Amino acid sequence: MLVTSRRLSCLATQFGRAWVSSEPTRRPPPARPHWMERVESPPVNLSDTHPNQHDMHSDPRREIIGNRDVLREGYDPETIRHRAAEIDALSTLLSPTKVGGITETALLYGPPGSGKTCTTTAVLEEIENEHGVPTVAVNCWDDHTKSRVLYSVLKSLVGQTAYDQERTAASTLLDAVKDAIDEPTIIFLDEADKLVDEGVLRDLYEIEPVRLLLAGNDRHRVVGNLEHRVYSRIGTAQDVEFEKYHDGQLVEILEDRLTAAKVKPDIVSDEALAGIADAGSRDARKAIATLRNALDIVVLEGADEVTGPIIERAEQKAEQDIAHARISSLTASQTLVLKVLFDIGASTSGTIYDEYEQRIDDPAVDRTVRGWLTTKFPQYNLVTIREEENPQEYELTDAARAILE
Repeated sequence: MLVTSRRLSCLATQFGRAWVSSEPTRRPPPARPHWMERVESPPVNLSDTHPNQHDMHSDPRREIIGNRDVLREGYDPETIRHRAAEIDALSTLLSPTKVGGITETALLYGPPGSGKTCTTTAVLEEIENEHGVPTVAVNCWDDHTKSRVLYSVLKSLVGQTAYDQERTAASTLLDAVKDAIDEPTIIFLDEADKLVDEGVLRDLYEIEPVRLLLAGNDRHRVVGNLEHRVYSRIGTAQDVEFEKYHDGQLVEILEDRLTAAKVKPDIVSDEALAGIADAGSRDARKAIATLRNALDIVVLEGADEVTGPIIERAEQKAEQDIAHARISSLTASQTLVLKVLFDIGASTSGTIYDEYEQRIDDPAVDRTVRGWLTTKFPQYNLVTIREEENPQEYELTDAARAILE
């Protein structure tokens, strides 16, 4: 199923929503307009190395790839495949026209690379455009403290602000956010399970016009550690689950990206595309990064096409690229835990914590570090768990080790 997003005009029956079959003989229901019609769509992320402006016309890559922009990290695609049900659910929860208005709190969860961010971004932009509802998006992977979240929310609401992000007290920023909100406003906290102070959820929830939208990889990691009085309200949020893509779905996503990038025909065969999807391990972000790196190798080495060995190298590079991005966004305390693992090798959580505690003045509690080791780091392919050991041990993945070396 193919779903076109925000650059096409409307979203659902309440926002112009429509279903489209991938079979050309099936026609969409007449009540659903064109925003889900089949169109040629773009890919994410191709290369971190863009040629300088003056070299663009002489760069041989332009002969193979017509539009590199659609392959870059963070590109928002024109079309969203295989997420129609999730879009319908989000559109209903966030509709200001439904009985009761916009849902007070909603929670999206699912593994990395399952389309949570791009799907939600598309729905929010449609709601803002069609209904004039203010929306704010904060990436808690980058802004993981209370002050950084509140500053990001404030800046999104009012534009430039005289407050200093690092020096202004969180209480002052919270008061400024309250003053800036005088109508129902949707605040989307992406990667909410990366927050180091869940108290900001309570602070935002208690602002009467705020409607909270939280996204994370694991539901429990987002709301499981909230204090009881906060959990009693936020912990009962409406859920929208995003499941992993299947290989066939990833192939279609990659096909869209190849088409939008105007990649020269015959560079990526159907067999190679299936291999790239398989390398993605049902993670769209990894699959797209693998495609990007495979095309880079073809260009830089003058190969005729993407081959199996090229895919293997591209997958390894993709894992390192993703690991680098994730490690660079960790807190200093989280990064130190990884450095401890790098230095001492595979170890139990107790051994890791003892060494970590000796290296830092204000350590996180043992329970928090154990949570990073058992959930957060494995989810992001930074740590593997050796369950065959008793007690179980933790060690860095090859990708994480390559970055920390």
